[in-house]
Amino acid sequence: MTALPSFFNKLAVIKQTPIFEGLNWFELNRIARRVELVEFNKGDVICRQGDPADAFYALISGRVYSYTLNSAGQKEEVDFILRGMHFGIISTLTGENHSHTYEAINDSAVIKIKKDDFAHLLKVTPKLAVALSQSLSHRIRSHVTGARDTQESTIIAVYASVKGSGSSTYAANLALTLKAQTDKKVLLLRLSSDLGDSLVNLADIVYDHDKIIESIIKNKLPIDVLGVKFDAADHAVLDRISPFVSAPVNDYSYIVFDLPNQMDDVVMKTLVQSDLIHLVTVEREYDLELTRHVIDRLSEQLKDRFQTEKVQIIISGVQDDSGLKPDEIKKILNYDVFLRLPHLKPQEFQNENVYDGFFMVKVDPASEYAFFLKRLSRQISGSLIGLVLGGGAALGMAHIGVLRVLEQEGIPIDIVVGSSMGALMASLWASGYTADDIEKFGREFGKKTSVWKLFDLNWHLFSGPVGGEAIKRWLRTKIGDKTFHDAKILLKITAYDLYHRQEIIIDQGPLVEAVRKSVAIPGVIKPVMYKDQMIIDGGVLNPLPTNVLVHMGIKKIIAVNVLQSPADVFYGAELEKERLHQQYHVPFTKHPFQYVKFRFIRFWASVFTPNVADIIVRTLQATEYVLAEQSSKQADVIIHPDLKGINWFELYEVNQLIKRGQEATLKHLPSIKALVKR
Repeated sequence: MTALPSFFNKLAVIKQTPIFEGLNWFELNRIARRVELVEFNKGDVICRQGDPADAFYALISGRVYSYTLNSAGQKEEVDFILRGMHFGIISTLTGENHSHTYEAINDSAVIKIKKDDFAHLLKVTPKLAVALSQSLSHRIRSHVTGARDTQESTIIAVYASVKGSGSSTYAANLALTLKAQTDKKVLLLRLSSDLGDSLVNLADIVYDHDKIIESIIKNKLPIDVLGVKFDAADHAVLDRISPFVSAPVNDYSYIVFDLPNQMDDVVMKTLVQSDLIHLVTVEREYDLELTRHVIDRLSEQLKDRFQTEKVQIIISGVQDDSGLKPDEIKKILNYDVFLRLPHLKPQEFQNENVYDGFFMVKVDPASEYAFFLKRLSRQISGSLIGLVLGGGAALGMAHIGVLRVLEQEGIPIDIVVGSSMGALMASLWASGYTADDIEKFGREFGKKTSVWKLFDLNWHLFSGPVGGEAIKRWLRTKIGDKTFHDAKILLKITAYDLYHRQEIIIDQGPLVEAVRKSVAIPGVIKPVMYKDQMIIDGGVLNPLPTNVLVHMGIKKIIAVNVLQSPADVFYGAELEKERLHQQYHVPFTKHPFQYVKFRFIRFWASVFTPNVADIIVRTLQATEYVLAEQSSKQADVIIHPDLKGINWFELYEVNQLIKRGQEATLKHLPSIKALVKR
């Protein structure tokens, strides 16, 4: 925190602060004599919830956010204070302690008027009292209606240590995609350290907020753009970088900085003042080592404010094949790669000259590169769409029909979570298979005898009749050695550790092993013994794992519950009773073969009845249905296919299962589309 004592600075700043507009020269001078201009660094607390009332504050540069802390220490009632706005007024007028904490998001400068001085100014400056009264009335109305005065803005800095890494292409198309995905105002701000560029000189505008805003080029593209050049040796410019970075936040929801490759104090200051830092690199050892060096510098600068989720590494896709494996890259970086973009083919982009000195590379929106940017934009904007595929043994085949409709309608899914059979379906889909492909796999079990290909006949009572090795062999024919890293869609699979009685969320390692753990139905499929864990079916504890997405902060959730309700089960039992009744009354004289076959099957069924595996699964599914109903309350759209009359083991009913999943999804399509647009 630093004070700026100049009287003339105070007077100039006060004139530009909205709450003091309309005051005459004498009134402004009176206020200037009682004002402090104070600077706060990023992360500084200006005043804290519960502290005694101390002063009136008005923000003159930077950003501040206010919040309260609940009993669990979580932030609530979050709001944003932007340039020209004031705070601390209610506690100053009433003398009550501050109800909120106010923290600087960027380096910020504020006007501060001590409580007693402010009370005096209100008495001798009636216009100021009226202006504050109007401001308070507006704030109260906004609070009652739930309308926000300000929008949250996000500053994203894009930097690459080496020229030619594709950082400018990435920054420009990220900005364009953010605009397309959110329909909010986006600014692409390019900085150049080459004074020979025909761009606006930063030194000419950095001291005047209005000049910065007036220099922005509008209506050339869907986004607004500004290109500036700077002298890295000009320390006066460096001192003004913080207010420059935050200058456009009142007007734009997203500001993307495209930074030059040379690391200097201006670039580092811009990185530190940003909300998100994207370090773009390619899969070469030298480039990765330089990126690691930047991370170290940022860690030194930000100290305890360094957050790995805010400093993200992007593999640009410029280099087609480096030969480096993911574990080798991680070893060099000692840091996780956040996003690996696909290789951009020459026919998938074109150069566009926006104005003299400012050009960009625009990517084909139908390219795979653009597909990844769309998902990233939804993540940045907090509008990721998650899909939960629940467990239900054979009933999970209905998921194929759900996936087909989502594909046909172009519904974007950013993350999929699966439990038990839902985990199997999710892994196949995330691996890149389409619903049609998965249907072909399902049809491999179209005959009643086909299920035996999954049996390796481990008849141990506790372990179950299925040992699991045959399942893994079948999975490997589809997924091979793919890992979560290879998934086209972010994937999470749930299982349950019986020894420790806790849920396991798997998002690393081989997909086959993860699915095998999640489908280990107690009494049917042998548990997986791993280290000190006994891992069984994820549906035992969590048949519809919507909680995984909720804990990730996903706000748009589609969940598919394939478990049957008690009424469904009763209907199926009555249907089976009627079928048996009809079979019993088929005369031998008309259908001798059918007559003998039916009674033979019924005899052997009676020998193995009650079937222990069947009893266990039906018991589990009765409990799981209740759990799934509770979990479904966390979803925005819940798809519950009508699967009456189909048993948990009837994989051969694949046609009916897919059809009913498809029908249920089509019924919910309007709600799904509304959720996507929300």
